[in-house]
Amino acid sequence: MAICSPLGGWISDLLTKHYGRRTGRCGIAVVCIGLSALFIALGTMVADARLASIVLAAGAGALYLSQSSFWSVTADIAGHSAGTVSGVMNMIGQFGGVVAPSLTPLLAAQFGWSTAFLVAAGLAWWDLWPGCL
Repeated sequence: MAICSPLGGWISDLLTKHYGRRTGRCGIAVVCIGLSALFIALGTMVADARLASIVLAAGAGALYLSQSSFWSVTADIAGHSAGTVSGVMNMIGQFGGVVAPSLTPLLAAQFGWSTAFLVAAGLAWWDLWPGCL
């Protein structure tokens, strides 16, 4: 994640320079969140714990490739209010951070860990659709 976050920013800036804001800001986010969902889903199918850890880490890395795009979009569209818009975006995003640590073990206890991870992958996939519009 420490490597992928700045790398994603660099890729986003490069794509924006060559193909415009829509591709540079939104395109990388859509692709990387899709990859994250794919890696999380694949992580449920891996029998070896070490390999599962690597696959899930790849999912986290893919997610962090898209992080800089979120901040860039707020700066692009909010202008002088970028700080306020970024703060609201971050606050709303943290709701998932509040719910997930409680919901994940509840789902795992009721339906198994594969289901808990598949729900996370499904939520990531569902998050793609606004970026595709």
